[in-house]
Amino acid sequence: MCGIAGFISFDPEALGVSRRREILELMSRAIARRGPDDAQFHDDGTLSLVFRRLSIIDVEGGQQPLWNEDHTILAAVNGEIYNHEELRAELSARHEFSTRSDCEVVLHLYEEHGESGLEKLNGMFAIVLWDTKAGKLLLARDRLGIKPLYYCKTAQGLVFASELKALLMHPACPDDLNWRDLDQVGIQQKDEVSSYVKGVHHLPAGGMLSLARGRAATLTRYWSIDRSMQGHERHGKAGEYRKKYRRLIQDAVCKQLMSDVPVGLFLSGGIDSSLIAAIAARANNQIHCFTVAERTTVSSGDLQQAISLCRRIGIPLHAAYMDTGELAHRFGLKDLERMILLMESPRFDPEWLFKYELHKFAKRQVPDIKVILIGQGADEFAGGYSKQMDNGVHDWSEYMQSIVAPSAMEFTLANHEIPERFHDYLENDHVEALARGPLGSYRTEMKLLANQLQYFNLWHEDRTSAYNGIEARVPYLDHRLVELLASVPEPLHEELFWDKNIVRDALHEQAPFYPRKREKVPFFAIKDDSSIDELIYLMAKRLYPEFREKYLHRDETIFDWQRVDELHEKTCSTSGDFLLAAWRLVEIMAITIFDDLLRNKERVLSLVEEVDETVVRPLTTEELDDIGSLKFTEPSHRVPCPWTMESSVIIPRGSRLYVALGDSAQAKTSIALFEEGVMKQELSIPHEDGWAVEMLDDLSKAGTRGITVAALCQRFNVEPARLAAILEFLRTRGFAEIA
Repeated sequence: MCGIAGFISFDPEALGVSRRREILELMSRAIARRGPDDAQFHDDGTLSLVFRRLSIIDVEGGQQPLWNEDHTILAAVNGEIYNHEELRAELSARHEFSTRSDCEVVLHLYEEHGESGLEKLNGMFAIVLWDTKAGKLLLARDRLGIKPLYYCKTAQGLVFASELKALLMHPACPDDLNWRDLDQVGIQQKDEVSSYVKGVHHLPAGGMLSLARGRAATLTRYWSIDRSMQGHERHGKAGEYRKKYRRLIQDAVCKQLMSDVPVGLFLSGGIDSSLIAAIAARANNQIHCFTVAERTTVSSGDLQQAISLCRRIGIPLHAAYMDTGELAHRFGLKDLERMILLMESPRFDPEWLFKYELHKFAKRQVPDIKVILIGQGADEFAGGYSKQMDNGVHDWSEYMQSIVAPSAMEFTLANHEIPERFHDYLENDHVEALARGPLGSYRTEMKLLANQLQYFNLWHEDRTSAYNGIEARVPYLDHRLVELLASVPEPLHEELFWDKNIVRDALHEQAPFYPRKREKVPFFAIKDDSSIDELIYLMAKRLYPEFREKYLHRDETIFDWQRVDELHEKTCSTSGDFLLAAWRLVEIMAITIFDDLLRNKERVLSLVEEVDETVVRPLTTEELDDIGSLKFTEPSHRVPCPWTMESSVIIPRGSRLYVALGDSAQAKTSIALFEEGVMKQELSIPHEDGWAVEMLDDLSKAGTRGITVAALCQRFNVEPARLAAILEFLRTRGFAEIA
């Protein structure tokens, strides 16, 4: 993990030497956390660059940027080249290496193969190459987009950086919020990954950008997952793919243990991280594992499984005690500002906070640790979302119909910006042509999920680790593994990918004692989502007064503070759809803070350089032995269940419900709540819970008379406890109340 920032200008009069140095110093400060060990500068009048280093390989001698033998080609590389030893052996007969750095092979591959040399690399990387003879700059990013690289075009050339905050230090960098990319909440699979700033772009995964004097910048792709899907329709047997997968995941984990400094592992206790742990422990039985002890990880059984696994394979485990109530009560406005800054996003997701705290905890427990292996990327290409604790899917066919096809449809319509009013009239063949594949195909889903990795998972893993001076590595995204899974013929998908069987088989070989049929559990997203709601509720309630004072009383502000005040009042009321109000309020705070940081360089640098001393505590040995003794704060937003058998249920007064016609392809029914002709909320109900749609329809017809809970239980043959839980869900989202 390192940081790169710089700019190229083909106009020597644009900026003087001292001004260029000043900008580079600011850029260096902005990404100092990515590379706390060293800073090196280069400025030849055309290319100006700073490299911040986190020393992992060749700690003493691996400074960057690197030069070839005659100092005509410069390379700066953020990331790791896992096959550098094989490449070095191949190249050393013809080239002189000056360091042991894994990144030096990039220079000599470029000398011999040009841009096509990138195809020989196995690793995660963002690369800057400066060919002084050709006067050409080349930017490149790894195949899956594990390492970030931003850029923006200027009148004189280009500005580039590992993080947005460094890019913003350049006076030519745009700083206008891109509202358009805030529209699609939940759709994180559009072709172009948003930077949320107009005119600022991510270099796409598997992409190259070249720029030379007198020529326009050209963007090309040297890799895409589509290529691996071609020509494999009826080749190979399931057993062969299982064998190849086991061999490749073992090789990927062992390669990614490469380091001259301590290495750790985030172990949730789930299938993916447990497989990495089982393989890594054979190569390094002192690898430090880190896990989270929180209400949801105890409820799901993940924590208990992590403890059991580490004891069976004999590696140390550090468990971070995270009580959501405690986290929320010590989480202040400055902490929210820090989260928005480090994530470089106008959105806020509680998972980011938990991951940030876990990285900070790991660094406190093992101060010398600089590398952590994580389980990201296992789900996207091996059927990881097909059967999990919270999706209610029973077989592969149902997964294709109820999850994959609607997901592909939603993405395609959004990505091609087809207005919603035409959606119901589109010919399915036309949509599939736009999607470049059948909507109900797992290969189509793989393509979408490859993009989603850049939008969410890889984004937050990179930022939360980098901010703590840690490099996060992802064995499951070794491109050889991804290509293997993408090449599996469709007739074998169900056998290998349903319930992630191909991964379970590999885990069974490495750790036969691990429960083979254990359910897939999303991180902090089990059926009991009270911890997440509690965090958002407390943040909205507690932070808003200070936020309002600081941000909404300015001459120039985005939001109408009186309307935002209403959201805060609704949140504090703990009635009706107060949780939705809380989520909306946190989103408004995040957007406002992000927009402010875009224009406030000194504030950005101040937040980067502040030290966050708070850290969650580790579980004691006694607590690890007795997980049942752990106490967690009860969610304060929960009120005693108001529903009794005699309660009369009504639709909120002054509201009307509209039930859309059910769509068999979507496997759900949409219900909209209108007040005074304006849609206030929308809710999707799976077809398997169609009785709930009927219930809402009956309540809508009953008007202010309402229907008693007892009558509803009898009418729909539902247990009182089950009905009360559903009614409470509807109440907190504004769809029902007691007469």
